[in-house]
Amino acid sequence: MKAKWYNFPIDVAPLACRLLMSMTTVVLVGAHLGYDLKQAPLGGGGAVGARLITHWVREKPFDLLVLGSGPVPPTEGIRYVQIGWKVPGEPSVPSALSVRGYASFCVQFARGVTEYLRRLAAEVDPTRVCVVHNDVSEGPDFAAVRALGYKQIGIFHVDVVDYVSRIYLRGLVSTRTLARAYRGLQRTGFDRLLPLVAQLVFGKQEECVQYCDLLVVPSRAMAEVLQRSYPTARGKVRAIPWGAIVDPPSDEIELDDIRALYGIGRDTPVLVTLSRISPEKGQDLLLQALRIWEREVREGVVLFVCGAPAFMHGHRFFTRLQRIARDLKRVEVHFPGYVAGAEKWAFLRTADLYVFPSRHESYGLTLAEALAAGLPVLTTDHRSARELVRPEFGLVVEPRPRAIYVGLVTLLSDRERLAEMGRRAQEFGAALRFEVAARVFSTSILSLLRGGRSHTVLGQKRTCP
Repeated sequence: MKAKWYNFPIDVAPLACRLLMSMTTVVLVGAHLGYDLKQAPLGGGGAVGARLITHWVREKPFDLLVLGSGPVPPTEGIRYVQIGWKVPGEPSVPSALSVRGYASFCVQFARGVTEYLRRLAAEVDPTRVCVVHNDVSEGPDFAAVRALGYKQIGIFHVDVVDYVSRIYLRGLVSTRTLARAYRGLQRTGFDRLLPLVAQLVFGKQEECVQYCDLLVVPSRAMAEVLQRSYPTARGKVRAIPWGAIVDPPSDEIELDDIRALYGIGRDTPVLVTLSRISPEKGQDLLLQALRIWEREVREGVVLFVCGAPAFMHGHRFFTRLQRIARDLKRVEVHFPGYVAGAEKWAFLRTADLYVFPSRHESYGLTLAEALAAGLPVLTTDHRSARELVRPEFGLVVEPRPRAIYVGLVTLLSDRERLAEMGRRAQEFGAALRFEVAARVFSTSILSLLRGGRSHTVLGQKRTCP
């Protein structure tokens, strides 16, 4: 028998018995888990969630249960439950949904997870279980999960209210003001009149901050914004930079010679940028900077814009990028699409410079990957730019075409110095190990389970058959 909103057995007793054998249990909830990340471009949050699972399966700091929306377990050796969902007339991968379809997906996934945790709480002692939310807008009913007695940790890959402030409102209204305004609407009940997407953006973040015991963010700057914007966040935000998620191919794997494949001369500078194609990622700023380069430097350069269009505004933005690229004459622009694994490594190995032109970024996993791969970097100033980039291997500039152009001229004018910067980048990047961040996170989870406050527990416990 299957429930209406979720795709799991109604009787959770057998699973509960296994969980009871563990002193500490973690339930990792991720709406973007359960998909092949080599095929489905689900962003940095999905990559972090999948890598946390791999790390925890290997090191076994606690018993692990994973709840996701996809059909494929993230890795072998875990207990995985798929929370079923369906948006009629739309694709079966979250990243391909329309805005309205994605909102429906979030509601379905949230209900399914909440109900699953409610049934599980009737079988185990929830005060011994920590629920780690790898998503916020797609998260369950945080208040209900807390009332059941679970400890909760929210991972903020993106502060969506800060994103709205900086991208849609161009910084004219601060994140703190937006969050405060929403709380005012909540007090009057007018928040229910907002579109569903707005309720998910503002309401879910407010609830996550209020009802989670710990909030994990990838940068100090992001932590400061969160604590300024939400009074209930003070004292429970921890910055854990994720480092680089890079798997260099083994010696047995032969990497493609990108220069040969694309007919690029050995002396031609090669730039690469890696992220989903979306307005906030600023690929248009880079292309406009290269338009200035073409007009004022008049030298050839090759740019690879790696990534697939995002589900919101991505395809329209991609069309705009292609139009700008076609107008360039001396600058050669290629759009290889989504790349992963050995293919990603081949592009990083080929490039002379990694460019990260984002208008808004909470951390920048691909920036860390580029450093670990030994690439000097040119990045715009975002939440973690000053934490990741040093003058000896990169430049931080304002997110404006002219500033990016000046950065390109500065770095590409001395190829010998650029190579030395790459060596220094690799030295720095070697310390950006995801495993270190994962162990810090594991310690935080165990500390919360062993010494965190308990909440009222609802429901009776049943002994295992």
